[in-house]
Amino acid sequence: MRVVEKRNDGIVVRGAKNHISMAALADEVICIPTRAMREEDADYAVAFAVPADAEGVKLITHPTNPRPREKFKAPIAEFGFSDSFVVFDDLFVPWDRVFLCGESPFGGLLAHTFALYHRHSYTGCKPAVTDLVTGASALVADYQGIADKPHVKSKLAHLASVAELVYAAGIASAIAGKAYGSGTFVPDTVYANAGRRYAGMNIYHEVEILTDLAGGLPATLPYEGDFASSQTRPYLEKYVMRKSDVPAEKVHRCFRLLSDMLCSSLSGVMAVAGVHGGGSPVMEEILISNTYDFEEKKKIAKYLAGIEE
Repeated sequence: MRVVEKRNDGIVVRGAKNHISMAALADEVICIPTRAMREEDADYAVAFAVPADAEGVKLITHPTNPRPREKFKAPIAEFGFSDSFVVFDDLFVPWDRVFLCGESPFGGLLAHTFALYHRHSYTGCKPAVTDLVTGASALVADYQGIADKPHVKSKLAHLASVAELVYAAGIASAIAGKAYGSGTFVPDTVYANAGRRYAGMNIYHEVEILTDLAGGLPATLPYEGDFASSQTRPYLEKYVMRKSDVPAEKVHRCFRLLSDMLCSSLSGVMAVAGVHGGGSPVMEEILISNTYDFEEKKKIAKYLAGIEE
């Protein structure tokens, strides 16, 4: 993504940005660098905003949805998600919409600041996703009659801990953040990145817990039409039952939810996004390593060990 021409009235850019979440629904597209830039990268140190339907902006979009339902309607089946390759095909950008053009030292700052806000927002949205995993895990454990087992309680406690620790990191990042003269408030870097890193490290373990408690049925659940057919429904309702006090339809609906959460195209996308959304874990580690005060911690260790400077 670079500048290919400078004019009196603006610039012409060419290139692409990948996996841009919900770009197909945006009114404006804001383009910024995604890494630190060197002097020789000046053409790539560019930032601007344009209408999403501007001539020269092309969206190659990948939509993802839960499995459609005709009979057993449920809120989880009423939404979708999309990501786009956003291609800039010799796009003209007027100067009044250009924020950065060739000032390579600011490329990394823009990338870092964007990632910081994104990861801070993640400490709010990711716990909500974990809440859904926790709720589904607790529900299927209840329906299967194992909610009181010690190993189940341990797994649920782990899920609750992940959600609340990530959320707590977000709160701490906000409280420890700083207001600048421009009026902009910036979250604390270490807390935001630590919270996001912890969430990414646990996403597949959360899926593992839900899979463990659910068993294999989410992957082999008969089609919706089989539960609605007069020929097959009686059998399915009879054999899907787990507890006498939980109606078969509730059990079926629970496992259809789990099937969407674990086995649909949407669940696969969300699992990968849970690791890499807002930047891959290695980037969070780099930010923590570069900003955390390890020297202060070494001083504490030296003092306790009786090591004099």
